[in-house]
Amino acid sequence: MNTSMLLVSVLLVLCTVIPFVILNKSGKGDLKLMSKEIKKLMFESKLKFDLKESWGNSFIGLDSNNKKLIFSKVFDGVVALENIDLNGVSNVKIEKKTYELKSKNKRETVLEKLDLEISFLDHEKPAKSLNFYDINSIYMEDYELVRAEKWNTAINGVLKTNIKRAKVA
Repeated sequence: MNTSMLLVSVLLVLCTVIPFVILNKSGKGDLKLMSKEIKKLMFESKLKFDLKESWGNSFIGLDSNNKKLIFSKVFDGVVALENIDLNGVSNVKIEKKTYELKSKNKRETVLEKLDLEISFLDHEKPAKSLNFYDINSIYMEDYELVRAEKWNTAINGVLKTNIKRAKVA
């Protein structure tokens, strides 16, 4: 009687624990792939991030000594990696798209899309948009506006040191 009760108890525990373990492992496959690609790029380019952050399926890192910005996003198992040389950047600004939602007596502003727009000194080179948030993605909004403002300030800080050095020289 005790062995059958023990067997049933073990089966019940396994039936509740195994789905959580499987879901946890399956969701991290893309992140592991992105992490591997970023480490490979860091090694090849000899980068060391002063500031880095990852959220959802995105990663951003800044190496102010080498004036490099790395932005990465994973889509369906494919890693999109942007390696931006900040020596060729003229301007960085936040581009956000919102819409108003009316409900009863309230008006609520909903963030639809949020990008960090990077313009280059070479005007023939098209501007790059680093997507921090898109309402159509599977991830919910998670302080992306605060995050974009933080990175805008950090990148502009590196750009200002470039301008100061250029004026001194």
